[in-house]
Amino acid sequence: MRIKEMADLAGTTPRAVRHYHQLGLLDLPPTVRGRRDYGVEHLARLLRIRWLAGGGLPLPRVAEMLAADESGTDRDSVLRDLRSARLSIDEQQRALREQADRIDGLIARVADGGTLSPLPTVLARFYDDLERRIRATGRAASDGGLQVLRTERRLTMILASRGMVPAGVGPYVEEFDGDERDECVRQVIAFARLDETGEAGALQLAQDTWDLTLRHKEQALAVLDDLPGGPLGRALWKLTEVLSSASYPQKNQRIFTAGLLDLMLADPDFAATIRRSAGREDLSL
Repeated sequence: MRIKEMADLAGTTPRAVRHYHQLGLLDLPPTVRGRRDYGVEHLARLLRIRWLAGGGLPLPRVAEMLAADESGTDRDSVLRDLRSARLSIDEQQRALREQADRIDGLIARVADGGTLSPLPTVLARFYDDLERRIRATGRAASDGGLQVLRTERRLTMILASRGMVPAGVGPYVEEFDGDERDECVRQVIAFARLDETGEAGALQLAQDTWDLTLRHKEQALAVLDDLPGGPLGRALWKLTEVLSSASYPQKNQRIFTAGLLDLMLADPDFAATIRRSAGREDLSL
């Protein structure tokens, strides 16, 4: 039979057959009237090559296994390779199952009205709601506020992508009623205007933010309780510190974050929970 006929019967291509010839996997057939004439023995060999390669074995190892099988030697080595290939398949199947689970999660998120983002859906909706409320305040006030809110959203998304957003954040923001969300908007816009209001404005804003937090102290503490401790906790606080410094570098912004942290650490309940997670005394935001 001609090379194309044999390749078709084996479910492969003439190019692949020629490649097997080059590797020494498949013997060249005799030439009849200027053309290679493949026999059944060549087809059988080709099918075995395809079968082994399809099982996940690299072609050089296929050649070794076929040689060992033909000579009847080194069967233990062949078994080891086959078992190794089987384990590799198991690992690939596990990886595919995990990937399928992640895709199912994305499908469920979008079907539930969420977005394709690492942010928990409830948190994404919270940010969306604040953005709508900021826009409703008018263009003059909204531009800076939107920029601040989007920066905060990006920071949270970075933490979420690393699995560092506590599960308790969702219930926490869901407790905020309409008036409290309007207060969040006022504070976001005030943060955007810290270059105008100065140090006094930064310290007052820190106090206002703290007062709003205390209205939901139990749930806020639950969020902090969800934070990891040990090396992961230290890494989380270090990353938060780096992101905060990079995103809010202005003097009055730093005064605000430092003032808010001071207020939290002055509360024994918050201080104990924060230091348990951060694992150190010298904290900053």
